[in-house]
Amino acid sequence: MVAASSSRPHRGTDGEEPSDLDLIREMRLGAEAALEALYRRYGGLVYTLALRIVGDPELAREVLQDTFLSTWEGREAYDPSRGRVPWWLMGIARNRAIDLLRSRSHQARLRERHDGPSPSNPAASPLAGAPSEVALRAVVRQALALLSIPQRQAVELAYYGGLTQSEIAQQLGEPLGTVKSRTREAMERLRRLLAPLMDPKRTERERD
Repeated sequence: MVAASSSRPHRGTDGEEPSDLDLIREMRLGAEAALEALYRRYGGLVYTLALRIVGDPELAREVLQDTFLSTWEGREAYDPSRGRVPWWLMGIARNRAIDLLRSRSHQARLRERHDGPSPSNPAASPLAGAPSEVALRAVVRQALALLSIPQRQAVELAYYGGLTQSEIAQQLGEPLGTVKSRTREAMERLRRLLAPLMDPKRTERERD
């Protein structure tokens, strides 16, 4: 993380906490305390998203730190017309997590774990099935990429961010009914996309 500044983000004239856009504006002026405030506000959400993607707490913390460093370095690039601040942060975190999983160093760690000493009963190893879990996450990411952007937003905020549908509606500034129908449509489409992976025998029967 960028070192915390001794100053605090300015509060609004009515004494309320600064908005996300206020924090971005202060970051552009060099206020590191605004970045710290943004971290406190959304660090948990970003960490949860990272953990869901990489599946490892240590790697998730690495993604978390990289995300907010990138936020600081890219503070001039944020465009409110392209989405709210939490969605911007989640986009950065998702890209960092995927880059990490694709990196040569991470692939080397996976091979080292997979090829290392194993107990007499391989099924008892806590690392057993790790490659298949990585593959499963990759398939899920690919399926999510096939959703529309609004559908993907709703699913990721619910699954990765742990938000309720009411919280998602508030976060996106949209009616609750819209969020509910969008989430339902997204889950139905994901179910169809992932059906061959989850129940290959059923898929074969349907083809017959």
